[in-house]
Amino acid sequence: MKSVVVSQYLLRLSAILVIVMYAWYPALQWSPNMKAGACLISLIIFIVLLLLIGKLKNKLSDKSKRNLNAGLYFGLIWTVEISMNNFIQPRLPLRDYLDNIFWGIIAVLIVYVSYKDAVDTKKVNAGIKAGFFSGFGSGIVACLTALLLICFGMQLLLKDPVNIAEWVDMKGITNYPDMATYFAYQTFAGAIMHLIILGIFMGVLLGLIGGLIAKLVSLKIKLAD
Repeated sequence: MKSVVVSQYLLRLSAILVIVMYAWYPALQWSPNMKAGACLISLIIFIVLLLLIGKLKNKLSDKSKRNLNAGLYFGLIWTVEISMNNFIQPRLPLRDYLDNIFWGIIAVLIVYVSYKDAVDTKKVNAGIKAGFFSGFGSGIVACLTALLLICFGMQLLLKDPVNIAEWVDMKGITNYPDMATYFAYQTFAGAIMHLIILGIFMGVLLGLIGGLIAKLVSLKIKLAD
C-alpha cells in the first residue's frame, strides 16, 4: 500500500510541475499547437495513471506492490544518472557511455524481478506484470526528477557545455525563443519518455524477457530430470 500511495503523490507532484513549467515557459507565445498539446497530453497521462492506480489500489497483489516499490528504488538510479549529467556534466562520448551503463543496470534489475516472479508462479505473465510495475515505478521517479530539473535547475542546463553547443546549432533553425525554453521542452520530452517508453513499455518488454528466461530454465530442468 505504501508504494501505491507514494506513486500517487509523485504523479500528482509531476502534474503540478508540468503546470509550473508551462507557466514559466508558455508555449502559446511561440508554438500554439505542438508544445501546448504536448503539455495537455502529459497532464491527461498523469490523470489517467492516477485514476488507474487509485482504482487498482486495493486490488493489487502483494507481488505487484513489491515490484512497484522496487521500481521506485530503481528510479533513483535514473535520478543519479540525470544528476550526474547536469551537476558533473561529463563530455561526449563519455556521457553516452555512462548513460548506457545506468540504463543497463536498471534493465538487468527489471529482468531479475520479472524472472523471479515468473519462477515463483511458473507463469510468463507474472514476469510481464512484474516488468510493468517495476518499470512504471522507475519511470515515475525519473520523470519527476527531470521535471524538478526544469523548474528548479535550469541554470545547470544552461551552463552545460553539451547543451550550449546544441543550442548554437539549433537556435537559427528552431522556433524556440531562447535556450531556456528550448531545453525546458527538450527535458520535458525526456521526462515523458522515461515514464512511458523507458518505464512502462521497456518494463513490459523486459518483463517478457524475464518470464521467457524463467520458462526456458524450467524446461531445461524438466528435460534434465
